[in-house]
Amino acid sequence: MKINRYGQAEALSKAEFQRVLTAVANPTHRLIFALCWYTCERPITILRLKVEQVYQDAGARSPFSTLVLPSSSRKDGVTRECPVSPALRQELRAYTPPLTGWLFPGAGTDGHLSFSAYYKALARVFAKLGLRGYSTYSTRRGSITELARAGLNTRVIQQVSGHRSLQNLQRYVEIDKQTTARAIALL
Repeated sequence: MKINRYGQAEALSKAEFQRVLTAVANPTHRLIFALCWYTCERPITILRLKVEQVYQDAGARSPFSTLVLPSSSRKDGVTRECPVSPALRQELRAYTPPLTGWLFPGAGTDGHLSFSAYYKALARVFAKLGLRGYSTYSTRRGSITELARAGLNTRVIQQVSGHRSLQNLQRYVEIDKQTTARAIALL
C-alpha cells in the first residue's frame, strides 16, 4: 500500500475507476485520468501529449482512432501505438482541447501541466472518496490488473501496456486472495 508517497499504489478496480472518474470535476484532470486508464500508460507520458498527437481536428473534437505515444515522452524511450476504445473516444470528444500545442497546458517551465499539480488534484479526489493507498499510478496498475483478471495472455497485456519485459509487467498485476484460492481450487 502506498503511504506518504512510499510503497506501491493500490490498483483501482473497474468500479473504483468509474467512481473516481465521476468524482473528478475538472475536465482536464478527468481526461488525464481516463487516458491513463484506457491506455495503461504512465501519467507523465499522458501529460506530455500534444493536441496534434490526439486530435485529427481539435476544433471539431475529432480524435484519431489510434494514439501515438512518442518515444520522447515515454520512460522506456520506445514509441507506442494505442487504439482508442469507444469509452476513451467519448471522453476525448467531451473535452475541449486547445487548438494546438500541449493537450494539457500548464504554467510550469515545461509548458504542460505538471505531474505535481495532477498528483495533488487526484489525491484530493481519492481523499474525498475515502480511498487510501491510491495514487496516480493506480490507473496503470488497475487497468493492467483488470486485463489479467479478464484472462488475457500476458504477452497481449505486455503489448497493450508497452512493457519491455514480462518481469516488469508482473509487478503491475495485483493478485488478490480470491484469485489465489481459485487457482488452488483448480488443482
